Amino acid sequence: MKKGMETSFCVSFCALLCLSLFLGCSENNTAGATSETTNGIAFNVVDSLNKPFACAQMKVYSKDAFSVIDSALSDSSGRVSFYDSLGVCAGGDCFVEALAGEDSAFMSWSPVDFADTSVQKIALLPSASLIVRTGVSTQEIEGLLENVQLESTPYFANRFGSEYVFAHVPAGSFTIVAGDSTVAEVALAPNESADTLVPVPGKSVEYVFEDFDDGDSLNNLAKTYPNYGWYFNAVGKANFAIPDSAESFSSVLKEDKDHGKYLAVKFAIDTGFVLLGTHLGLDTGFFDLSNLTAIRLTVRGDCELNIALEHYREVGENTFKKSLWKAKAAENWNEIILHPGREVLEESSYQVEWKEISHEIGLFSIFMRSGTYLEVDKIVFEGIDFK
Repeated sequence: MKKGMETSFCVSFCALLCLSLFLGCSENNTAGATSETTNGIAFNVVDSLNKPFACAQMKVYSKDAFSVIDSALSDSSGRVSFYDSLGVCAGGDCFVEALAGEDSAFMSWSPVDFADTSVQKIALLPSASLIVRTGVSTQEIEGLLENVQLESTPYFANRFGSEYVFAHVPAGSFTIVAGDSTVAEVALAPNESADTLVPVPGKSVEYVFEDFDDGDSLNNLAKTYPNYGWYFNAVGKANFAIPDSAESFSSVLKEDKDHGKYLAVKFAIDTGFVLLGTHLGLDTGFFDLSNLTAIRLTVRGDCELNIALEHYREVGENTFKKSLWKAKAAENWNEIILHPGREVLEESSYQVEWKEISHEIGLFSIFMRSGTYLEVDKIVFEGIDFK
């Protein structure tokens, strides 16, 4: 599971939340905010600092069809109580959900035991998001299920192209199910944006563009359509320490038992930038990557990255239209996932929408404007098969 974006909260939402906490919640809006739990169950809802969370929307669900048995708001002390007059939850087949904030910014989901008469604590934490990728090209999406679900929850994700997107779900460990089949296990941290690949047998395709294990300077497409291989450029007040101008490509390759061979560069940047790049094939040729569903890079480093797929035709000297994604390397090996449709647009730098150039891609580039080193183990194009 990989991470990416952080949740942000607008000023107006914060103001409304503070106002609601200041005014408190009406006791009449709860299902019985009381210390007596003889015929029901009581909760104390708290935030990440263990402070009372007022005005949380609470619901008790039955496991059967996830029907809502009761709902209430936590009071100003974070207390809320429920009663199961029909005994639906007597067998322990119920769950409690807690929500608060704009777009369910805070969430909790957990089993509830009505046999436990003690006051139970619920921590209401920032919600997570999850993208489930299939790696199926746009031409092969027919037949994919329209949604997937987090097992034992009411949370479904509808399909967008070849992906399923859970915009807001609670943190925790879940099983992803598609129809009657278990397809993946995920663990979501509060405020995490996770991304996981679930291949579909017979439909998912990918192309390993580069893994450096062959030890040469040519990406795997360039072996069929030879070019000059990977190149290293420094612009402005910046330079490569490894490789320097006199060193061969082998100088940038390292090897270990877990990753095999991988590319490792070091650089110094003042006000310029450095880049490493390669032509996909012939210098004057291009490839149709319009079926691309994601780019995966396994990297580590201390730098921010601008990763680009570029059109084959120059619009100026060594300048090309490009689709560009921003990412950040971490000190430990990490997989970065980039999605077509989420590129960064900037007209003055010829950064355009993916659909504008996707049929005629000639170059792959990684730009660094900060940091001191980058290591790259593997680059994979999902949804693409050149075999």
